[in-house]
Amino acid sequence: MQYIAVVECVSSGILYIDEIISRGYRPLVVNVKECPQDLIEYRKILFKTFENKVDFINEKEDFDSFIEDLRKYDIVAAFAGSEYGVRLTDRIVKALGLRGNDDATTYMRCTKSGMFEALGKAGIRRIESRIVKSEKDIEDFWNDNRLNKCVMKFSESAGTVGLKICSSIDEAKAHYKAMADIPTIKNEADPEMLIQEYIGGTEYIVDTLSCDGRHMLTDVWVYNKVRAEDGTLAYDSIKLIKDLEPGHSEMIRYAYSVLDAVDLKWGICHTEIKIDEKGPVLIETNARPLGLAMTAAYLDEILGYHLTEMAIDTYLDPRSFNKLVHKMYSPRKYALIKLMIVPGDIKGSFIPTFVFSNMLRSSRELLYFGKEGVAEYHRTIDLDTTPVVIKMANSDYGDIMKDYEMLRLIESNYFHLFYILDDHIRGVEPKTDVDLIVKNLDPVRKFAVVTDDGIRIAQYGEFSDYDGWQMFDGAIFAECKESTVLDRYRSIFKTMKSIRSGGLFIIVPESYEAIRSGSVLMEFMMNIGGIQVKAPTYDSVGIIYGMKK
Repeated sequence: MQYIAVVECVSSGILYIDEIISRGYRPLVVNVKECPQDLIEYRKILFKTFENKVDFINEKEDFDSFIEDLRKYDIVAAFAGSEYGVRLTDRIVKALGLRGNDDATTYMRCTKSGMFEALGKAGIRRIESRIVKSEKDIEDFWNDNRLNKCVMKFSESAGTVGLKICSSIDEAKAHYKAMADIPTIKNEADPEMLIQEYIGGTEYIVDTLSCDGRHMLTDVWVYNKVRAEDGTLAYDSIKLIKDLEPGHSEMIRYAYSVLDAVDLKWGICHTEIKIDEKGPVLIETNARPLGLAMTAAYLDEILGYHLTEMAIDTYLDPRSFNKLVHKMYSPRKYALIKLMIVPGDIKGSFIPTFVFSNMLRSSRELLYFGKEGVAEYHRTIDLDTTPVVIKMANSDYGDIMKDYEMLRLIESNYFHLFYILDDHIRGVEPKTDVDLIVKNLDPVRKFAVVTDDGIRIAQYGEFSDYDGWQMFDGAIFAECKESTVLDRYRSIFKTMKSIRSGGLFIIVPESYEAIRSGSVLMEFMMNIGGIQVKAPTYDSVGIIYGMKK
């Protein structure tokens, strides 16, 4: 049996496993010896998921002994499954004589200081940076470059962990001291930090595949981040660039030159670039797949391919790269990934978010990084403090942006609707005369009347029993008994889905009376469910009306 190794298989790196198996090879997951505690917990889940499909091996303190253990497997290729595995992957391919990137230049691909050194040698535009060893280094860099703003960040990290935009020398010094004990990729006690000039503009992701020193574009995304008053940056969204805009070609060519400068010759690379009035400039490059636990199904829908399959094919048969490198970049759909921003420390359960996201037209996948039940969550300051990620795709740009704007509106102004403290909704005594509402409706139209006693059908002024799933001209929702939040929301959404386009939806006040911000919540649910809320009449007494689009 021949093996393909995946070093520190995390997030989107898991895609390698099924690809390896489908080609008749056995996956060998290699765990690095230095890693943070949360990665150790992740490994336990990975082992439980793939226990019978995958072999696992841990890096040893003695590298030579570790390589001898690896030689017992017939390894034909090795890939970095995450940022944590890039360094060891380069060492393994050299020791085993496999295709791969030179371990002598790994630091150019793994440390931001190494990247900027490489760009300087290549004569490529770079952000001015300096390794910080003391507070005086911060002061000197600030003054030498005549800054009014700087970026403090770890030289080696994932996401925006440790990153802060500072508006004064004192603020930069304070952040430097505060970050001394924060774990990084290498789990160092004294992690290397950088100070950089602040670059404005728009930030992009340029993902590429390389084969023996040649590069091709696979996908392009644009970041939207929200800066808090304290200078921390939270991810808001990542949007796929389906149609290239002026300036993007220059950015892509710049990305290729960066890959040459950092000596990346093989595999997938994830490069972050900003474009300002001077053009593109590197933020960082990462010799591994895009994060956020991308799935083959999602990538295939929006792009028509996924990167790990291409990486394996071109590694095993470099000639196949010739068929890909000249293929025009043309994603199939629009895609947007919404990352939830928690505005402050909260305690609750995100059950409503799961229900809302599943009802969005564009919703495809949801990632949840929180805990079951009610738990405490801190204010979002980086990717690690993002509890929920919603991946969306749509052929219509307007539709996907409407879904995003809906989520952003709730997040910005009504965040409390995203979570609950208690999954219990107390019962409310019914007061609204539902029969009277029915009498005032068009008698020809068939309405579903949903109450605590079940579903009845109203038509021609009479009620009949509900005899199975069907579509209606409208619906009246009047459930008000004791319930769980999940059951009530599901019942409302199921009712809305049963209404034909142009149909009327009526919800009585007792249905939302025992829910926090109930009327606003119902209106958001109606919008998400494709129902346009209508203005209330003077005598509607809390009844909410809407029309199915």
